Amino acid sequence: MKNYQCKKCGTLISNESVPSGTGCPGGGSHQWNNLGESGDIRYQCQKCGTLVYNKSIPSSLGCPSGGSHHWNKLR
Repeated sequence: MKNYQCKKCGTLISNESVPSGTGCPGGGSHQWNNLGESGDIRYQCQKCGTLVYNKSIPSSLGCPSGGSHHWNKLR
């Protein structure tokens, strides 16, 4: 499973493949970014507050708050 986040609305989903793009509450279609493999390590973006459980540090691409995510590993 991989973690995907829409950079427009911030929706986070774990899925085997890229989720459907239809029906984004931010308008139009979702714009999914692959944050990486789902896992046990907690990371939180200090910009948008997204909390994700990954195997390693998530991709920084597509922060819903603009620009890149700034991930902090939570202990």
